[in-house]
Order: sequence, then structure tokens, then C-alpha cells
Amino acid sequence: MRAFHRLAIAVAYLLLSFRSPAVLGGDGLMITINNDSSDNLLVTVYDRSATPPQRVVSRTPIYGNASLSVSITIDSSGHGRLSWTAMSMDHDMRMCGHGDKANLNDGDTVNVHADGDCTT
Repeated sequence: MRAFHRLAIAVAYLLLSFRSPAVLGGDGLMITINNDSSDNLLVTVYDRSATPPQRVVSRTPIYGNASLSVSITIDSSGHGRLSWTAMSMDHDMRMCGHGDKANLNDGDTVNVHADGDCTT
């Protein structure tokens, strides 16, 4: 009986340690959002595969050359699509950026940056 409990705990630990929703039976993709600059950014990410599109990250800080992972849904072709906006955290020299990335697969990385003027 003790061996069974150890086995159950080990299996539960392995299931919880997987980061991909697909492994757990979900219909999602894990995508890495990478700040490819040395600037500290506030990033917003939208899942464009969802109907209607869903915000998955809202004005979340990503510091220079750091990253975070998000889960997005799979579209009818089996891929994901997201859009992002980024704004530098420097109030004196505010910069902005945005992008749209389609045909994403599980484990893909999307680079974000703020290297353009901000429009109001």
C-alpha cells in the first residue's frame, strides 16, 4: 500500500510539472514572449485564435532580455495567432511597439520590443 501511494504521488508530480496544456489534454499552445531589448517593457498580449479574441497578458512588466510564457488557443488549422503591444517603462523617453504573429506552434517564441514613437 505504501508503494502505491509513492507511485501516485510520483505520477501526480510528473503531471503537474508539465508546462504544456496539450500534454494535460488541453487545447492550447505554450508560447514564450521574449523582450529582445535591454529596455524594461509593459506588454499586453491578445490571443487572436480565440473567438472572440482574448487578452492573456495586460500591461505586464517584462524586463530587459527576459521572457514569460503564455497559453493561447489552437485555431482550425492547428496553429495559434497572437498580437502584442509594448511600451517602454521609461517615462522620459517613452517608446512603443506592436506586432501580430500567426502560424504559431507549441514552444514557439515571439520577440517583443518598443522601438517606435507612441501615438495617442
